[in-house]
Amino acid sequence: MKIKHVFRRDGSDKLSSYLADPASSRKMVLNGACEPVLLFQTPKSRFQRGFIVLGNFEYKRIRSIEEGCRCLADAAGKGAVLAGGTDLLVEIRNGLKSPDILVDCKNVDALKTFRVNASGSRIGAAVALNRLIEYRIFHTTYPALAAAMLSIGTYQLRNRATLVGNICNASPAADSAPVLLVLDAVLEVAGIAGVRTIPISDFFSGVKRTVLKSDEIVTGIRLPDPSELRTAFMKQQRIRGHDLAIVNVAAAYSRSDNTVRLAIGSCAPTPVLLPPIALDVRDRNAFIGHVIDIVRSSVTPISDVRASAAYRNAVLPILVRRILVDLLSEGGGS
Repeated sequence: MKIKHVFRRDGSDKLSSYLADPASSRKMVLNGACEPVLLFQTPKSRFQRGFIVLGNFEYKRIRSIEEGCRCLADAAGKGAVLAGGTDLLVEIRNGLKSPDILVDCKNVDALKTFRVNASGSRIGAAVALNRLIEYRIFHTTYPALAAAMLSIGTYQLRNRATLVGNICNASPAADSAPVLLVLDAVLEVAGIAGVRTIPISDFFSGVKRTVLKSDEIVTGIRLPDPSELRTAFMKQQRIRGHDLAIVNVAAAYSRSDNTVRLAIGSCAPTPVLLPPIALDVRDRNAFIGHVIDIVRSSVTPISDVRASAAYRNAVLPILVRRILVDLLSEGGGS
């Protein structure tokens, strides 16, 4: 069934629908198929008869991963996967994306589970950020990742947003991406051809682009045993409160091989992961200066609507110094 999805103009948060058939003037609320979503201001040109038009597409609530892959394959590159939808629905509303079919995976049981333990963890694709943030063991096991997730949007948004969605959106400014990079996270992916794993370091191919095939769904993220790691996350943004990053940095110190890894976001078309750098404990100030030199030679900051390249060039070494001081100090990092 083709449906035109709209939001009430009066500001209510119920997702309503008109049948796409213009002969039908009957309004229908899909209580069983659509759930409330966050509302954002929309240009008046997109108001129609007192409603905000979200777009024309087929909506499919799947019950299995295999069903979702078949739907995406049939769409031949014109399908989109809906988990939290906090980025996707905004992009559809603004005309940046126009899928023929929206594949809702929120009710697939296999995607709603997570486990966190010292031997390694797995987070399903439909697990909301707040479910993880409010789980105490997650904080103690992956505190830098928890800190990064806390910096994503507002509390209300995190009730919908997912960790997998933050990665699949492939924004260069994604706050979770640098931490997942230094943790060596691995993505579990399902498609028509079967299942595969992708190291997150190989996942991003450009701004809002990934290596996923058109019929593939990321089903979860695997995190390794963090017991030998001390990690930290820092972020510079334009305003206090909730904002996208101008620069974000994650760092990990490995006790097993005495190396430091850094990943930098919001400075290039994709997050940048630096190779491991051997820690020189004889002169930490010299070591931090050496790392800053490596960062400067490896990252060429960009200009965009949030900041100029010159500003990022000035902020980046300051953040790198701060995060390394915190990471390498007694009781620092996490």
